[in-house]
Amino acid sequence: MLRGYYTAASGIVTQEKKLNTYANNISNSNTAGYKKDNMIAGVFGEHLAVRMNAYQNTRHHAIGPGVYMQRIDEKYTDYTQGTFDFTQRPMDIAIQGEGFFVISRGDEEYLTRDGQFSLDEEGYLILPGFGRVMGEGGEIEIETSRFHVDAMGNVYRIPEESEPDEEPELLDRLLIVAPENWDTLDKARDSLFTVGEDGYAPVEWENTEILQGAVERSNINMAEEMTRVIASQRALQSNSQIVRMYDDLADKITTQISRV
Repeated sequence: MLRGYYTAASGIVTQEKKLNTYANNISNSNTAGYKKDNMIAGVFGEHLAVRMNAYQNTRHHAIGPGVYMQRIDEKYTDYTQGTFDFTQRPMDIAIQGEGFFVISRGDEEYLTRDGQFSLDEEGYLILPGFGRVMGEGGEIEIETSRFHVDAMGNVYRIPEESEPDEEPELLDRLLIVAPENWDTLDKARDSLFTVGEDGYAPVEWENTEILQGAVERSNINMAEEMTRVIASQRALQSNSQIVRMYDDLADKITTQISRV
């Protein structure tokens, strides 16, 4: 009886963790560049129950597998690309294909697909609230909102209207990278990731294109997430009812059967 009780209780814990994950996905459905999380549940092991004949030669008769306590085997992030919103805002930059922007904050660096950039007081391109956007030559200093980013990530300062004869000035190239080991990529906050000791490397530009005036939305499918929430809620309710039944049964054993 205790085995069934613990199995149902572990199911409650597992479904609660799933619900928290799905709820976090839904709450970030409007976060630019957000990548959804998911969980894989498993069991501690499946054991084969057998019957033994003690009076003849020992024989084993398989009567079915027994499923034991459930747990979360793995939590993973889905890095598939989201759809694009074309805002026509020069500060909005998106990556189509492979790669991440690199954001520098002091001695720390983060990777992100969130390209809703701005300029700080010193004229550097930044991801508001997080840090400065890195180029191949370091932090990108633009100083003006009049700039252009081509498909290969080259950043140009556009001359003022009072300087019609001036050519666009090449400032830097966006540093677009991919982690050397995807298993070490860890979600730090919202749409920001940290990399492990293996670090990152520049992408091969054959599979990457920069879109200025666009923002990558999260890769959340609301219909899919709501379906998962409903399924987990029902599973949690079922496990809760089983625990309640075991509790009632235990109460009867201790209060009624013991009197016989």
